[in-house]
Amino acid sequence: MSGQIEQTFVVAVPVERAWQAFTDSEERSQWEAPEYEIDPRPGGKLRWTIPPHPAVDGEVLEAEPGRRLVATEGTGVLDGVTRVTVTFEDAGTGTRITVVQSGFGTGAAWQDALESHRQGWARALRDLVLYLETGVASRRFFTTWRSQLGLCLADSPAGVRVTTVQPDSWAADAGLQPDDVVLFVDGLPIYDRTDLWPFQMARRAGEALEVVVARAGTQVKSRGVLRARA
Repeated sequence: MSGQIEQTFVVAVPVERAWQAFTDSEERSQWEAPEYEIDPRPGGKLRWTIPPHPAVDGEVLEAEPGRRLVATEGTGVLDGVTRVTVTFEDAGTGTRITVVQSGFGTGAAWQDALESHRQGWARALRDLVLYLETGVASRRFFTTWRSQLGLCLADSPAGVRVTTVQPDSWAADAGLQPDDVVLFVDGLPIYDRTDLWPFQMARRAGEALEVVVARAGTQVKSRGVLRARA
C-alpha cells in the first residue's frame, strides 16, 4: 500500500488536554465518531462507528503520553488496514498536533478514498478545535448521509474529475463518464468534492438531481435518481 494524509494544526489548550481528547473514549466521541471506544495502551483495542457505516476495529501500537499515539484502523469504511499516527508538541500558547493516516492503496477507488478522508479529517479536526477551545461539541462531522451518488472522483486543477461510475447509481443514470469534470449539480457550482456532500446529506433516495459536466470541449446536462446509502 502507498499514500497518506497529513494534517498539522495548533489548538489553544495544553498538551495534556489535547492528549486526553484523543485517548479518552468519551472525549473522542465528541468530535470524531459518535461511538468511539479506545484503550490507549500498546495492544489496546479501539472501535468506532459513524452510522450508517459499519464499525471499524483497530489496535493501539504505541502510546507515549503527551507525545505520540499510533494505532491501526481496520476495514469497514475502507477496504484495507491503515495506520493513524498522532504527535503532540508544546507550541507555547497551545499544542501543535500532527495527524498522519498512511497505508492507502493505489487505483481510482483508493485515490477517491484518500482524498475524501483528507477532507474528512479536516472537518473532524475543526470540530475538535471548536470543542477544545470553546467546549461546544457541534457534532457536525456526524451528519447522516441519506443517499449516494455512485462515482469515484479525483481532484484536479479544473475541479473534480470522474474516474469511475458504479452501475445502478445516480451517476450511471446521468450518463456520467470517466474524465468528465463536474461543473454544476442542481444549478449549484461544484469546485471540489465537498461541494457534493450536502446533496448526499440533505437529499433522499428516489429524488432526481440535475448535473452539468465538461466533456470533450462542451457542457453536457443530464439528470439521475439518487440511490440509498449502501
